[in-house]
Amino acid sequence: MKKKFFIGLFIAAAIGLFVFAAIVLKPDDKKPVQQNLNAPIEIPDTGIITIQEAESTDKPIVAMFYVDWCTYCRRFMPVFGEFAKSYKDKYTFAVVNCDYLENEKIIKDFHIMGYPSLFVIDNQLEHSFGLNPAGLMDKAVMKKELNDYLKLRDKFFVNSLQNS
Repeated sequence: MKKKFFIGLFIAAAIGLFVFAAIVLKPDDKKPVQQNLNAPIEIPDTGIITIQEAESTDKPIVAMFYVDWCTYCRRFMPVFGEFAKSYKDKYTFAVVNCDYLENEKIIKDFHIMGYPSLFVIDNQLEHSFGLNPAGLMDKAVMKKELNDYLKLRDKFFVNSLQNS
């Protein structure tokens, strides 16, 4: 009797362990595909230009400082492309590859210490500020920051026109 009980208990435990392993240890379909960090980051075709091309614009510039070997930059670039498409009438979206020597001066001017870094640069107001790095992957946070800046910019221009 004891022998049958222990065999039954052993079989139940084995089945339980098998079910547990099947649930917990199943392959994760959402696991990111290994990326080649030596390949250049693909810039979305949504009107994103280089910072040098953006310098003559009247619209504020959203500049993304990145490097090709940064996995966060690779994950954020498609999000940056979505915003470039959504805000193309209000902002100019530009990229700065920090691996290129031609960008060394602007990298130093903005004190870039980590990647990706985002700045709003407004040539008309001679003003720039960094976007919240914690909110880069949170679309709602980035959308709020971009919209808030547009409201402040509009207030500044309305006030400056009234004072002229």
